[in-house]
Parts: sequence; C-alpha cells; structure tokens
Amino acid sequence: MGQKKLKIYISGKIAHMDLDERRRRFKMAADYWQLKGYDVFNPFENGLSQEADWHEHMRVDIRALVDCDIIYMLSGWEHSKGAKLELDVASSCGIPVWFETNNRES
Repeated sequence: MGQKKLKIYISGKIAHMDLDERRRRFKMAADYWQLKGYDVFNPFENGLSQEADWHEHMRVDIRALVDCDIIYMLSGWEHSKGAKLELDVASSCGIPVWFETNNRES
C-alpha cells in the first residue's frame, strides 16, 4: 500500500477584500500544494455558499482543519479574524504551521 498523502489546509484573509482576487490566491496555493503531492483543503470549496453566515463557514472550516496535517498561512493572514482563529486552533492541536514567504506568491 502507498503512503498516505499529507493534507494541507489553506488559511488566509477572505472577507473585506476583492473576493475574486482572494479566490484566485487560494486556488493558486491549492494548485501548488497539489502539484507537490499534498491533499488540499481550500475554504472556498467547503461546500457552503459564499453567502452563508461567517459562523457557519468557521464551523465547517475548523472541522476540516483538525483533520489536516499542516496549515499553510497565506500572506496577510494576520489581518483576518478567521485566519487568526485557525492558526490558534492548529497550534493548540499540534498541527505544524507553514507561512507563505514574500519570495513566492501563491
């Protein structure tokens, strides 16, 4: 049997910005990590409508996060209430945290 792929959770600022630009950045990061051999959870593809309440999104996303092996923080995450919460949950659960660097845009 083959080795289980590690699952990476993409986190970053979503609200209060150009939604198309945010969606593009999350997709680029997801595509990058998939090419590197990871399973990826992209919060834009969590099964909920974008019009769903923020709290609903966080419930679904946090459930997914705790099943991931790594969280990847897109630049600008520190300006997001949800991303800060996701980082805290990941750190509290012992999930390794990787940060996007300024050397490579996702």
